[in-house]
Amino acid sequence: MPKKSHLEILSSIATPNFAERILTACDRNTLSGQRDYAILRLLIENSLKRQQVAAISIGDFDCELRSLHIYRPYKRQDQQSLKGIISLSLETANALQDWLSLIHIPSESDDNQTDSQIPLFISLDRASYGHRLTGTAIYSIVKRAAVNADITEAIAPEQLRFSQEKNALKRDGKTLSRTLVKTSETQARIICVSRLEDENQGETQIEISETQTRNIPYALTEFSPDILTALLTDKRSLNTRRAYEKDLHYFFLAAYGQKPTELVIAQFIQLNRFEAIAIALRYKSDLIARGLKEATINRRLSALKSLVNFAAKLGKCNWNLDDVQTEVVQSYRDTTGIKPDGIRKMLLSVDRTTIKGKRNFAILRLLWDNALRRNEVVSANISDFDYEGRSLQILGKGRGSQKSLISLNTGTVEAIQDWLSQIETIDLNQPLFHSLDRANRGHRLTGTAIYQIVNQTARASEISKQMSPHRIRHSAITAALDATNGNVRKVQKLSRHKKLDTLMLYDDNRTNMQGEVSSLLGDLI
Repeated sequence: MPKKSHLEILSSIATPNFAERILTACDRNTLSGQRDYAILRLLIENSLKRQQVAAISIGDFDCELRSLHIYRPYKRQDQQSLKGIISLSLETANALQDWLSLIHIPSESDDNQTDSQIPLFISLDRASYGHRLTGTAIYSIVKRAAVNADITEAIAPEQLRFSQEKNALKRDGKTLSRTLVKTSETQARIICVSRLEDENQGETQIEISETQTRNIPYALTEFSPDILTALLTDKRSLNTRRAYEKDLHYFFLAAYGQKPTELVIAQFIQLNRFEAIAIALRYKSDLIARGLKEATINRRLSALKSLVNFAAKLGKCNWNLDDVQTEVVQSYRDTTGIKPDGIRKMLLSVDRTTIKGKRNFAILRLLWDNALRRNEVVSANISDFDYEGRSLQILGKGRGSQKSLISLNTGTVEAIQDWLSQIETIDLNQPLFHSLDRANRGHRLTGTAIYQIVNQTARASEISKQMSPHRIRHSAITAALDATNGNVRKVQKLSRHKKLDTLMLYDDNRTNMQGEVSSLLGDLI
């Protein structure tokens, strides 16, 4: 039997759902499955060569900008390979971020490597764990995914690369044909437009009347929503919607092997109470067996319970998952942060002669002086800042769209004003802090960007503790309790905690009463 050419194989497999079959074949509940899924998305969506994928380092990926630096292919052997930037879809960027969140990224103190040297995709087998994947390994990944997707023909990474181009050419051809047909029909209609003008005017009046009739109040129409879409729409916070969607995706992949479509969700909520609880308990056991943290398990169970409760509110089921107990989690275990000297060291390390340094300095002052959360910083607009009144309006956690007014320290006010003097203000509703890189200049900074600013500044200041925006918040609250001699009522105005009990945990950790009592007992013997 003659061997098929690459073109013949590609024609036989490049069906509209070909890419979906390949991607679905990855078991994303495993570490290798998350890695393979991210690699396959790059091969399919961005038409990369396997050598380009293997050469990518962690420093080449920018989650905030959804971009990736890759080596451009070159023709002559003596020509140097240059890097270029490609844009990523939201799904591909999330896939890369999911993979990175599961692997250990060594710090600069552990190794002489920088992010530009650490490979993005590493081997997971025992013999070569942590080493950069090779082109041959990526070939094996594609071959294994094809087998899992029940594709009988042997395919290579290059065929995934060209499948998207082939489908795009098909779509372009069909679009051109449809355009020619539409053009002919349009020309024919132009001839009789003048004769139909009067008729159309009368018909328009009739349509307006019919439209007014169709705008029936909600209570008089049948309500049959997509439960997942309705649940996510009911959540005001974008972060909550993303977390729920992601966690429910994990559950339905584990329980049904499919994404949470309307049909699959209906199949789940139509179970009886005991069958549903049995599936949820098995899912919880699987999460525990995989070694996930208690908080992660609780978050995923909470998303599932919210879906069931929302369906019950709509009358789609008559049971709940209250019998599925969550894990016990100790909140605010480490609230100490770092001392004010460490924060001062970070601030002094910022180069305030540059526009980027002025921006970062203002952000760090806000995080420290006002113990802000990173989302409270990124959501602020220029119009929220009052230089003369030394105040800023912020969207606090759990307060919806209602803004809270906070007072600012003189140093923080001057830092923000110094930053604003360096940028062009077109609209007062533009973000207070925006990106400065070429690809995304002017766009609002994300929470991830704030995290990177804090982390990079801490590393440059040789702070040994892993720093984050919330770690600065912990540090500020602890320092405020020290400065006020434990006045939790006064510090609550700074931290904006709804419950005073939360601040009491900060105060207990600060004073270390357990250590004091242990010392007393030790002195008794």
